Amino acid sequence: MNALIPLVLATFASGTQSYVFAGLLSEIAADLGVTVGTAGLIAASFAVTFAVAAPFAALIAGRIERRRVLAGALVATAIVNGVAALVPDFTSLLGLRVLAAVAAAFINPIASATAVMLVPAERRGRALALVTAGLTVAFTLGIPVGSVIGGEFGWRATFLFAGLLALVAAFAVQGMLPRVPAPQQSRQSFAGILSERRVLSSFALTFLGFAATFTVVAFVGPVVNAVTGLSGGAVGPFQVCVGIGSLIGVVVGGRVADAHHLRPALLAIFGVMAVTLSAYSALLANPGTIGSEIMLAAVILVGAAALFTLMPLIQVRLARAAPAAGPLLFGLNATMIFAGQGAGALLGGLITDTLGFVVIGVAGGALALTAVLVTLFTVHPEPIARAVEQPQ
Repeated sequence: MNALIPLVLATFASGTQSYVFAGLLSEIAADLGVTVGTAGLIAASFAVTFAVAAPFAALIAGRIERRRVLAGALVATAIVNGVAALVPDFTSLLGLRVLAAVAAAFINPIASATAVMLVPAERRGRALALVTAGLTVAFTLGIPVGSVIGGEFGWRATFLFAGLLALVAAFAVQGMLPRVPAPQQSRQSFAGILSERRVLSSFALTFLGFAATFTVVAFVGPVVNAVTGLSGGAVGPFQVCVGIGSLIGVVVGGRVADAHHLRPALLAIFGVMAVTLSAYSALLANPGTIGSEIMLAAVILVGAAALFTLMPLIQVRLARAAPAAGPLLFGLNATMIFAGQGAGALLGGLITDTLGFVVIGVAGGALALTAVLVTLFTVHPEPIARAVEQPQ
């Protein structure tokens, strides 16, 4: 597992630089002479670019030795963030965030695919969970630290911090990660791989899981305001619950992926999602009740744990479908993650405007129940630990 440490550092650095500026949009807007809404485009442009670029990055990097790809992408990330700290105008910063997203597309999916190649098949779940943990730690530690640095020394220092992390990760990858040759291309065409029911249903479950969760989580601030009456800095502890839940989830998901039946695990995960998401509507319908803060924190934590338990299971399922096509499949799965986030946020907004804010939890729960049905009809009751490479 020591060989996985540089991969964790790579995903941590990549995840941190993705949204390290999020807490400083007002300062960026004021300094560069744009509105806060316009400044938000640097986050939206990153998400859209990453979603589009990830599968293409996987195809481009498919024949290149993995250490070289990761180290090069991390160095590029460091350079882009360093230049971002010096930009004179918003347009330049926006363009650099697009470049940063392209670089990230060569890091996260490739890191996951490399982890699969470094461990025995029966330990893939835990390896993928460990690499994913780099992203969760980025959101619970890296991004908040970046916000503190930016608040103390200015928003430009935040990008310098992100660039430094990427440079450290690049040195770690170059010095600690063994050479990992690109796998021989599968005889099966990519079109054939992508037409497999197991692959398509995995993508569908990823999309539904994130869409269901982000129907509510995209509005976590207003939800906390409405349920508890708290605002401003008091919302922070509830956001920490997301990070804690995600860390619990990747640990549990890695162990479940290696040791248990996939179908019951997926059914349980989406069942928990349906309950926790519906609970938001119950809390929103009865705001300010005794213990509402504790109940809301518990719902947020359990919901985040369920979502991140899902990720290693889906990644293991994709790795079993076509090991040689891992980077492509993980890249497309990342696209489904971002597409699900966007679709969930859009649905939540539409529900709020048409049916009322209280209904968003029920809408998210309905999507989770849809995922239960998809699981029932497309996932065969076969243990992961057995038939590791056999078609399902």
